[in-house]
Amino acid sequence: MVADWEVATPRERGAAQIELVRDAYRFIEDIQEFRRHDFDDAYGEWFDESFELLPPPSYPEGAQVFRGRSGLKRWIAVTQEIWDEWRLTAERFLVAGDQVVVLVRVIAEGHLSGVRLDRETAHIWDIADGRVTRCEVFLDRSKALRTVGFQRPPN
Repeated sequence: MVADWEVATPRERGAAQIELVRDAYRFIEDIQEFRRHDFDDAYGEWFDESFELLPPPSYPEGAQVFRGRSGLKRWIAVTQEIWDEWRLTAERFLVAGDQVVVLVRVIAEGHLSGVRLDRETAHIWDIADGRVTRCEVFLDRSKALRTVGFQRPPN
């Protein structure tokens, strides 16, 4: 990752932003899958202390904001409780200034219900000072793209 984002070229900055978001996904997945046990020590490598996760209101977690270190830890615990399987596949990363839009496929299976989910979604990650500060989840990819100023995904 580029050490000083202020002097990086736009291409270097975009690549660093994408890598930061990839690392954030990897960290969350590793915690969910019990491959890592250092949540509190490692959180600050990728996440700002004021990080906010905003799932859509229709998610089982409901309309709420998961804030900071404790919020992300709580969201991971809720996800593990609700879903036997919860897998995110990042299909495409698009840089829009200080935001990264990720087109994501979610594969899940409900813990009690057994309901299978296979859904295309989009996440908008906000970045400041080399850390992710916010992630908003959209069920409508087009809406996420319009939110950051794209009419459709760039080529």
